[in-house]
Amino acid sequence: MAVPIKISWFVVIFFVSNIFCYQAKPDATDFGTILVDGVERDFILYRPGTEKYRALVFVMHGYTSSASIIMSYSGMNEIALEENFLVVYPQGTLDQRGNAFFNVGYEFHADVEIDDEKFIKHLAMDLVKRHEIDPRNVFATGMSNGGDMSYLLACNASDIFSAIASVAGVMMKKIMDECRPERPLPVFEIHGTEDELSSFDGDIGNEDGWGPYYDQSTSIKYWVDQNGLEQREQNRMQDKDKNDGSSIIFERYWDDTKQSEVWFYIVEGGGHNWPGAASKLRWWKNPILWYFLQGGNRDVDSSREIWSFFERYLES
Repeated sequence: MAVPIKISWFVVIFFVSNIFCYQAKPDATDFGTILVDGVERDFILYRPGTEKYRALVFVMHGYTSSASIIMSYSGMNEIALEENFLVVYPQGTLDQRGNAFFNVGYEFHADVEIDDEKFIKHLAMDLVKRHEIDPRNVFATGMSNGGDMSYLLACNASDIFSAIASVAGVMMKKIMDECRPERPLPVFEIHGTEDELSSFDGDIGNEDGWGPYYDQSTSIKYWVDQNGLEQREQNRMQDKDKNDGSSIIFERYWDDTKQSEVWFYIVEGGGHNWPGAASKLRWWKNPILWYFLQGGNRDVDSSREIWSFFERYLES
């Protein structure tokens, strides 16, 4: 026996309004996979509401984190919507400890065979082709382990990436010692002097067990020399939030005859975080992230600084 269905005007209005809201939605977030070496790799792709994108930006998470988490706190999607570029958040695999990671050669990953460099390269080439992006406009950034991965790509994939930006990342000794970029590459680093995980002063003696890595000054000097930059300026940025316990010194390295600059943000008193992330979060929406990120520097928006750096190297 059929049961009569009564639909209230409230329900009709709700569904109609949602249909129109959906049709008017200017952007989309897709969850995708790509097969690399027989392994199905995951990623999140953010697409602004257009068909012609200015660039493709990789944003890579830190050790134990995830693509969705860094998408939440970085705020890169907002900038992508404003500036019309694609953002892809690759997902690392799980190691023997059950933590998500990108394989940059940590000591406890010595027996790991996963090739994240190959994964990122394949994903970049696939997205460039699929979305008809100028292959000269592909960039990489990441937090901590994702920043380390950005340096690995700078060394080994300069034919694909036009600039990289690291947030609290380091150059592992093996990566720097074997670094052979095919061309000068613009490099950006923002790093806290009180970072307890990715030490500003490096850990060449491997006291913390991650594997030996260089201090920030040595890493920056490597890219300054690699790019043949002879000019330098240093400025203290405006301390907009005097309650965040940190301030920033900005160093810019350049040469009038060359394009590939190096930008170095020294967060004095800063820890292991993504500066500016705390100002994007609301505790009632993401209480766990808010708790861990609330102590970060709030003088700059790292994502906007990174995009302003990448934008300098866009080819039209």
